[in-house]
Order: sequence, then C-alpha cells, then structure tokens
Amino acid sequence: MNVLEALNTSKMFRIEKDKKKNKQKEILIQRFKEGVPTAAVKTDFPCCLIETDEILEIDFIQKDENSCTNQITADRSLRKTRKPETLVTFRVKKEGGRKARHLLKSKALSRRVQYVCVYAFRGEKIKTALRRDGRFNNVIFRKHCALSEFSDELKHEWSNPVDNLDGKSFQVVVLSDKNQPDSQDDATPVTTEPNVASGADVAETPGSSQNPISTEQEKNHDGNTKSTNPSTKWYAVKPIADSEEILGILREQFPVLLKQLKQREKLKTKSDVQKFFRAEYGKSVENFLKVKKVKQLMKLSDSVCQIRQEGSALGTGFLLFDRYVLTNAHVFGESTDVPQVNAAQFTAVFGYEDLDSEDSKHIPVEQVTAYFHGNDDKGRYLDYALLELDDVENTAEYPKLLCYYHPNAPINRGQICIVGHPGEGVKKMDPCFIIERENRIEAANKHKTENQHLIHLMNEACSEQKWNFLAYENQITYDSCFFHGSSGSPVFDVDCNLIGIHTGGYKYKTEGDKTWSFMEYAFSMQPILDNIRAQALMKGLLNIVSVIAAFSNASGTAGQENQNDVEMKDAEESEEL
Repeated sequence: MNVLEALNTSKMFRIEKDKKKNKQKEILIQRFKEGVPTAAVKTDFPCCLIETDEILEIDFIQKDENSCTNQITADRSLRKTRKPETLVTFRVKKEGGRKARHLLKSKALSRRVQYVCVYAFRGEKIKTALRRDGRFNNVIFRKHCALSEFSDELKHEWSNPVDNLDGKSFQVVVLSDKNQPDSQDDATPVTTEPNVASGADVAETPGSSQNPISTEQEKNHDGNTKSTNPSTKWYAVKPIADSEEILGILREQFPVLLKQLKQREKLKTKSDVQKFFRAEYGKSVENFLKVKKVKQLMKLSDSVCQIRQEGSALGTGFLLFDRYVLTNAHVFGESTDVPQVNAAQFTAVFGYEDLDSEDSKHIPVEQVTAYFHGNDDKGRYLDYALLELDDVENTAEYPKLLCYYHPNAPINRGQICIVGHPGEGVKKMDPCFIIERENRIEAANKHKTENQHLIHLMNEACSEQKWNFLAYENQITYDSCFFHGSSGSPVFDVDCNLIGIHTGGYKYKTEGDKTWSFMEYAFSMQPILDNIRAQALMKGLLNIVSVIAAFSNASGTAGQENQNDVEMKDAEESEEL
C-alpha cells in the first residue's frame, strides 16, 4: 500500500480533497519526526518505509502548468515488489551546487521544501530512480551530474547503483556541462494522476493553512497526521525499561555538553554541530565497518591469545610465527627478571571469546626465547617477550601475524584496530585513530581541559612518572578503550597490516582509586624484530634468524649482523658487572 491509498481510506481526507478549492491543487506530504520535518514524499511512497513514530503532514499546493509532481510508477511489476528489504530511500536538496541551482519542476514545491525524499529499488541506477521520481528538471539528466554527500567528497554518478545511498542526504552537482547520451536503461514508465502531489523532506515554513488529515480519521493534538498502517510494525520502537531517571539526567547534561563542544571545536550553529558528529562518526567507523575488513580481522584475531599464570590472566599475546608468541615483557611484572621466570607456570589461551567458552585451547609456555625491557642503543623503547609454546600442532590453524607485517607500512597516522583481552576478559577489538606525533601535546591539553577537576592528579602522575609524549620515535599513540589486561595486543592498520604491539597508557589515579589515561600507546614492530634477530644470532637460533631476516632492517650485511652480535655481548657483560 502507498501513502495515497492509505489516505483514501479516510473519509475526512476524501472530503477535503474533493473541495472545490483543492480540485486543481496537488497534495504535499511531509514527514515529521519528533516534531521536526525530515522529508517530503510522493503519493506513491510505500507505507512500509514510514516508521511508526513518524508524523505525516498533509497540505495542498498550487499545481504548476509546466510541471506535475503527481507521477507514479506505471510498471506494475515494480509496483508489486515494494518490500522494505528491496527498497532504499535518500534525500536530495532542492538546490544543487554550482550550475544546478533549480532542480525541481514545481515552483510551488520548491518554495515549500528544502529536500525531497526519493525511494528506489535496490540494484537500479541513480538516474533511473530520479527519472521515475518525476519531480526533477530534465536538464540534470542531460548533463554529467552526480550526487554529493555533504560530509564527504565522494561523488555518486548517475550510473552508480542506489544501494549505498540509503538514509543519506545529498546535493546534485554538475561534473561536466557536456550533454550525455541517454540510455534506454534509465527510462521507467510513469503515469500522471490528477490531484496528487509529492512531499518534501524539510519545509522552509513548517505548518499549513489546511488542516492535516489523519489516515485513522482522527487528528492528533498538534494537528499533524500520523501514519499507523499495519505494514510499518517492523519499525516499532520500544522504550528501555526503568530508563526515565537516566533519560532525565542525560537531558539535563545535554545543554552543558553542547556548549562545551561548541567552545572547544569553535562551532557556531546547530548545522556545524551536526556536520562535526557526522564527520567524526564517519571517520571512526568507515573502514572497519566494511565486511571485507571485518572478515579479515576476524581471521587474524584467531591468533590472539590471553597470557595466564596458573590460571590468572596477566595480559595478551599473539602468534608471531611458528610456535612463538609475542607479548610485553612487563606482563610478567615491572621488576621481574624475565629469564628467571618459571615458564611452566604460564599458558597461552587461544579462542577465549566467551565466558563459558569450551573451545579455548590452553597451550603451555615452554620457555622465554627473547626479551627486552628498556631503551636500546638507539634510544628506542622496547618492551617485549618472545615465548616459545610447547605445542605446534594446536596452533597450526592460526595465522602467523609476522606474515602480515610490512616494513614500509606507514605508522604515523590513520585508522588502526587493536585486538586483545582488556580488563582480563574475553577477546575484543577497538578501532580508533592514531594521534599524530605533532598532535600529542594538543591531545593531552584537551584531556586536561575536559577534566579540570582532576588536573592536580594528572600533574602528580606526570611529575612522578616523568612523562614525555615525544620521547620515542618508535611510539604510536591513540585514544583507546583498551587498558588493563590488553598489554601485548597486536595493532593493525586500516589495511590489516601488523604495525605494533599495544603496551600501555599515560595513566593516573582518580578519586575512588580508578585509573584514567591521557592516551594509550604501542611500539612499532621493526625495532622489536631487529632486537629479536640480534638475540637469536647471539644464541645460535638460526631458525628464528632465517624467519625474521626477511622482515628485519638489520639483515642488510654481515657487518651489521656482527655489530648486533657485539652489542648484545657488551650488554650481557655490563649486566653481569
């Protein structure tokens, strides 16, 4: 059922439509949600796309002689396939970009609305959907045009499918003035019905001189029409039980938080705020919401394990190659002499993804093969331990993450994803953004500004721990929810390359003995691999040397190998002294 068919079930609507003053007018249908106009729809708009908490406002507008917005799809095969899962909707602004100012045929419609809402069938072209809609001037189909999303530079050309447009708002932009060849594929038969008009997403002047008509033959107190067609039951919204108090608190806090956000980000209007949140959300999830990326991360996450000592969780590790797991040295304790630990007390638990998981694999640690905790001879900070497991068969099915390391992959900016066991719990992942080296001080100051009531605790921690956000070239900083228990987690870039090992955060204690952090950090893989290779050379572990050689910057010449060997011997002698 479409909107017009639902309206015609109302006697009040039929009487209003048949009045003499409305005979030569068209129907304007606007969608409202929470009292705000959201979109204008045509009369053939499927009722199944209207949500139960939406309001439809009905009015009549002047019919232009040179245009008619009362077009419906004449292809009956399409009209019968209006199921929610086969449809998408998107909004188009009435004014396009440069060279595309006047898009709508109807001047009356253009005066009343800011946006028009278009519905389309999945798989069809954008041009086909807009042509069938019938409200747009034909000139946009003769030019090389595209739909441009306001918060994105991406352009959707007419030949693109509509599938990725669902729920978004666009502006028509002209890419080229040259006339484009028309295509039979873009033509969908339409027919014109009398006394039928389309609606719009956003009205410039909300309200109407006419009394809106209810599809239930009833009027709401605010005079708007609410669609209650049974076909919209899939979209029913249920309130969260016992949430009234929390909702009240959040509503009280909102004006203050909004004011702080505007001041901090220098935002002036509500539109600026909306664009800010769209941009931030889009950046945060864009790449790691792609199904291909998620599948790849799921595969790689199988190699992540929890490090336990006699059953108690200590941190996270991951299968680097063969039977060797990489984790942080401090997982064994800040002051622990790692080589002296009893390896038999430790296990690597793979597949711990549910509290009641019965598929977890507990593999004992045979020995600590290599480790380093402190500054190396080049001033880089290293915190790692390479553990050898005593069972290679049980790990054969898991990816070896060294194969996903590329020495030339950039690590100073962009999106990353961490996979580990935060809070000593089940395996989780956290996509976030790298805080570039040049922006670390600004990020720290921003954290102070937002938490001024804790600034004395931050200063104490900074003084005691002697923080230096710019001390190490091999450090990667970011703002993550991963903290205790996640040390040793692998860090992947947006292409699912292994770039580092999550190590810690600039943390401080708050009231109630809670721990907060300015930012979290990892250390890049290259210095770790170089150090592992140097130790393996010194110990005669040629199998490890050969595996890491292809990934190590220290693999260039025999002279470099000898130099590393000497450096490690010198370090060992100094420790003995």
